[in-house]
Amino acid sequence: MHWVNLMNLPTFDMVTRRVGAPLALALLLAGCGDLAAPLDRQPVPGPQRSQFVPAFADSIRSNSGWSQTPWSSGIPTLRQLPTAPALETYQLSFVASRWHASSVTINYLPTEGQRVGAPFLSFYIPRRGLVDGAGGQPLARNDSLTITLTIDPVNFDVDFQPSGVVFASDTPAILTLWYENADPDLNGDGVVDSTDQTWLQQLTFYYQVAGGTTWAKQLTKNDPTMPSVTTALYHFSEYAVSW
Repeated sequence: MHWVNLMNLPTFDMVTRRVGAPLALALLLAGCGDLAAPLDRQPVPGPQRSQFVPAFADSIRSNSGWSQTPWSSGIPTLRQLPTAPALETYQLSFVASRWHASSVTINYLPTEGQRVGAPFLSFYIPRRGLVDGAGGQPLARNDSLTITLTIDPVNFDVDFQPSGVVFASDTPAILTLWYENADPDLNGDGVVDSTDQTWLQQLTFYYQVAGGTTWAKQLTKNDPTMPSVTTALYHFSEYAVSW
């Protein structure tokens, strides 16, 4: 079984600027080699399509560029700059089909001199990526469902609905957030110093565990040169950027 290894992907933003977001994501996935298994679930050996057992990681695995600590009861969240442009929208719904790839993007509103605003979010679902729909109900080949993304207006936090949606282990969804307009004063002490710069290098996705207030750290590729964070989604939850 193969898993998506984001460390081996070319920089998403570089590809996007050349060919556009939907095609860029398709190219990235097409170039994947061995994939890195998600922390929150592990595949059961055998031909099962979507059967998984929980994997509560009891140690931190070391791998340059990845964040891999398992659980936290509360997290600080990356915030938008007070002067950052507004987003085009803070809630977006679209219909995704199991048999066709789909992608959505959300940009900031253009500022003076811009025709298109800077990117904030890209979300891509590959063909056959959807496995289970709302409530974990298996989807047939031609089934589709309406997906809703809700973005916090201040924090880098996105909620995905409906709950229970699961993606295939070998073709998960891909989420990217750009943080060029994030507040660089991560700890909010009024000074941007080396502590903030260190934390900026450690930005990663967390997702909230269903039915509770616990957060789990997600395998994430952080590219401070773009700057952006990218992760593979295997299920729907609330996803936030922290350190």
